[in-house]
Amino acid sequence: MSKLSASKLISFAATERQAEICQAVINHGSNNKAAKALGLDRRTVDRTLRAIEGRAAIKAVAPHRNVDNETMEGFEAKRVSTAFNSEGDIALQWIIQEPLKRSLQEKVEAMMEGMKDDLAGFKKPVKAPKKVNADYLATYIIGDHHYGMLASAATKLDNDDWDIKIATKVLIDAVDRLLVRVGDCETAILLNVGDFFHADSSKNETTAGTRVDVDTRIGKTFKLAGRLFQMLIDKMLTVHKNVIVVNVRGNHDSDMACHLSSCLEILYQKEPRVNVLENYSKFLHYEWGNNMWVYHHGDRIKPEQILQTVIKNLDREWSSHKNRYCLLGHIHHHVSREYGSMQFSWFGSLTSTDQWHSDSGYGSERSMTAIVYHKKYGEDSRVKITVEALDG
Repeated sequence: MSKLSASKLISFAATERQAEICQAVINHGSNNKAAKALGLDRRTVDRTLRAIEGRAAIKAVAPHRNVDNETMEGFEAKRVSTAFNSEGDIALQWIIQEPLKRSLQEKVEAMMEGMKDDLAGFKKPVKAPKKVNADYLATYIIGDHHYGMLASAATKLDNDDWDIKIATKVLIDAVDRLLVRVGDCETAILLNVGDFFHADSSKNETTAGTRVDVDTRIGKTFKLAGRLFQMLIDKMLTVHKNVIVVNVRGNHDSDMACHLSSCLEILYQKEPRVNVLENYSKFLHYEWGNNMWVYHHGDRIKPEQILQTVIKNLDREWSSHKNRYCLLGHIHHHVSREYGSMQFSWFGSLTSTDQWHSDSGYGSERSMTAIVYHKKYGEDSRVKITVEALDG
């Protein structure tokens, strides 16, 4: 971004941190130089400036498009029209305005900013393990956890309550048990296969707009989820040298999953042992040794469609790796099948059923799985822990 564009956008920064980054671009002349001056990753600067550009565009300010006519107070731009003269210069520009609506994006950005400050004192330095095996990688799979869901045993046949406190304890206990049983793999992947959050908005609705029962407001849920993920990542850093975090977007939490990854990326930007994968697409993938993994929630798509999409769009990765895996969630129980030289696995969940699923007769084993892979030979072993074993 140019110094001129940044100078016109800085007034639209939503937080002091956004303003600081924008000012650094003005002072140093480019995103790359600003990132170096602030000790940040270039992607963090780029992402921050895109957020500011989005806020400015709502008010009809977009310097890179020669749009610089701010809307009236309390209004946002619905459409901007521009007329040019014969020499190609702007002759006339007008804006169709409508009452300002605070977007979910802005609300979550504010939550993220508050969460980062809250977590700053919570984070503790983590020592790397002295001895690890570079030939092995472990993947810890968080099935559809539905964090923030509220379910009462009094209204269901399974006699299991579910709320944020229970969801937090169960996941921590399961990861603790799995870390002991998995061993000294050099690399770990913390994989959330989607629907970690039960709701995707302050209206207590899923991404598609379905109303759901929740334990508390979404801001508190998001902050507690950030704390929980940080705790899990830090636990893994004591056992594994490197941790990759993968948050798949589910049908319940497509937006919240993205924001969680963005927040964790910022939180660990100075920790080289942690890599948070970007999750703008519902298809994610990772490569290691002779292995490739594709991650998807599994909603509204058949395995054959996933296979076709992977072969078409990841042809280099497909041809250069012998061991190919697709890891999914959504169905809340374990299934493994092979489709066209790719091993598909769906995973169970630690979560209790909600009222609707209980009344509809749904239910399955509540568990969490970790898979160990060899760099050359692929899947080596699986370890599973059930809720019953945690209680025992």
